[in-house]
Amino acid sequence: MAGPDTSATTGFAAGEPRAYLGRTQLPDVLTLRAEFGAVTLQGVDGLRIARSLARMDDLQGVDLDPATYRDRPASAATTGSRAGRTADQLALPGMDFPALDWITTQADLGLPIVRTAGRRIRVGRLEELRAELDRDYPVPVSVVLALDSGWLGTRHVACLTEELRRADRDVSLVFAAPFDPLNSVPRVSALRGLLRWGTDAGRSVELLRTDLAGLPAVLEGAAMAAIGLITSTRHLGMPLAGQQRADYTRRQRSPLVFVPRLMHWQRASVLGALARWHGAGVTHCECAACLYAGRGLLRFADADHLTPTELGRAVREHDALALSALIRQIMTAADPASELRHRRRNAAERAVAVSTSLDVPLVPPPAWLSGWD
Repeated sequence: MAGPDTSATTGFAAGEPRAYLGRTQLPDVLTLRAEFGAVTLQGVDGLRIARSLARMDDLQGVDLDPATYRDRPASAATTGSRAGRTADQLALPGMDFPALDWITTQADLGLPIVRTAGRRIRVGRLEELRAELDRDYPVPVSVVLALDSGWLGTRHVACLTEELRRADRDVSLVFAAPFDPLNSVPRVSALRGLLRWGTDAGRSVELLRTDLAGLPAVLEGAAMAAIGLITSTRHLGMPLAGQQRADYTRRQRSPLVFVPRLMHWQRASVLGALARWHGAGVTHCECAACLYAGRGLLRFADADHLTPTELGRAVREHDALALSALIRQIMTAADPASELRHRRRNAAERAVAVSTSLDVPLVPPPAWLSGWD
């Protein structure tokens, strides 16, 4: 889904939103690529699928995130061939192999962009950031920076920006947090500053594993935003504290459902509380799956006839269709930036109004909805 030329109205040329896929299968990749126009695959599982597509001469609209930042680092006490053995390998059980050369592998496949196999960089670890940015590669690359979201805080973002300016490299950003990495207006502003650096420097800035904040990002200079279809692919997760873990486990009893009119995800059980008001203008959905099933998003709150597996499959189908439709409507509008601004302000205001007037505990609007201005 290539972005339109918005430079005349925004000062930026729009990038490309696409779907970021976690563990998946080839048929699903083909379906989601047709729906979104392009997909980013993850890790070794994604590499297997990319190789299958290459054999079919069908890699159009597909690229890869090595996602090695998800691996556990090797123990300092580990030596020999096992030191390089991590989850980024195509290995058989009981066998040791050297670590996968992600750069050569992506280049040999002919992928449109080659991304580095970056590791997570905790906030304030300047030497690790510099080492990642300064590493040499045999082909042009986009340097993957998997950063704790604290790098977007006021204490660290100036340092991050200065290191990007000094290194002068194309970068692919992944942000790590227990929940939402862009959970405040200052962090949203910090991200926008990084996008301005990329535009001013003539460098590509990508967002990997993001949520719908990727939409304003591509309209404001990001070369690409890979939007996750499930929670684990919308940011890089971090360990939860005891009470956080307990609360998270309790919430998992009800699935998260994408709500187009709120431009965000809500628990099915919370949406069910709106049934007495016929959905309160929130649960209406015109994706093909909802139109076929009837009752809009309320159907997910009254799904006792479905097994958990069937319910999960239905939610994923709806999310993919509704997300792709929303992205397509915005990116093909006469003025995508104005269309997005109107929709996100309306979504934020609707969420607050419904939550307060009906006393329904909706998840509050994410900071980018009202703070991207």
